[in-house]
Amino acid sequence: MEKIMAEKVIDVTLASFTNTGTRSVAPYGFISARSVRAVDDEQVFASGLLYDVEKGKPIHSSGVLSLKAGNSLTYNSTQRLSISHFGASESGGFNQMLLIFSGLMQLIVVTGGTNETHYVPSREKVPFDELEGSMNISVPYRCQFEDQVCKFEANYTVSVISSSG
Repeated sequence: MEKIMAEKVIDVTLASFTNTGTRSVAPYGFISARSVRAVDDEQVFASGLLYDVEKGKPIHSSGVLSLKAGNSLTYNSTQRLSISHFGASESGGFNQMLLIFSGLMQLIVVTGGTNETHYVPSREKVPFDELEGSMNISVPYRCQFEDQVCKFEANYTVSVISSSG
């Protein structure tokens, strides 16, 4: 029996960061949009960076080094991906999904120096069947060291460009 594949071509855009906390944030590291195996998100078929900042470097093309409480930055960084689906009963595990994957860090000033802390969450999954039209995804990122908390929200837009199958 021949397998029928469906495919969606999508644009994933990092639209903005909004500082939702009370402290300035300066996230460094990366955020990528990935086409991954639905049953094993470690198996990546395609990937593109939406955000990539080195420690101590500006977090925005405007030269901004940090984002103050209540403020926002617009990015409009887009990657195009293809996501495939072979059907709900596909037993080989080749169905794919969108994964917004991040490895973000924050330096938090503490007595005697700084502490490097990871932001969570690091994964936002969107199954093939949920990729319809244009959708907004807001991901609240948070890191904490002792009583110091840094929070911001990343806003993404996912648009289906074409769909077949």
